Formats: sequence, C-alpha cells, structure tokens
Amino acid sequence: MDSLNNIDAKSLASKQTSIQMKMRFLALAHFQDGHSRTQIAKYLKVSSTSVNKWIQVFL
Repeated sequence: MDSLNNIDAKSLASKQTSIQMKMRFLALAHFQDGHSRTQIAKYLKVSSTSVNKWIQVFL
C-alpha cells in the first residue's frame, strides 16, 4: 500500500486521453480514498474483476 501513497491517481486520470487508462486511474484514486473494490466497480460501471486486476497491477 505504500507504493500507492506516492501516486497522485486523480491527477494522472485527468491527464489521460485514453478512456481505458482514465478509468484505471480513477479506480486507483477511489481505492486510495478507502472505497472497496466492489464499490469502485459499481461506481465506474465495470466488473469487479476488472477493478481487481487494475489495482493488483499497481500494488
């Protein structure tokens, strides 16, 4: 989790032109804010499997 503290996911999301990367960084930002992976999936309207994969990559 320490590696997540050094990443400004919201800023990175706002700079993305790719929708896919923007979604991944938004998921990471919500995870940093303490939301569960299930909550993030519902909010972004994606599968929880996708959210799990994206967060695992950053961990």
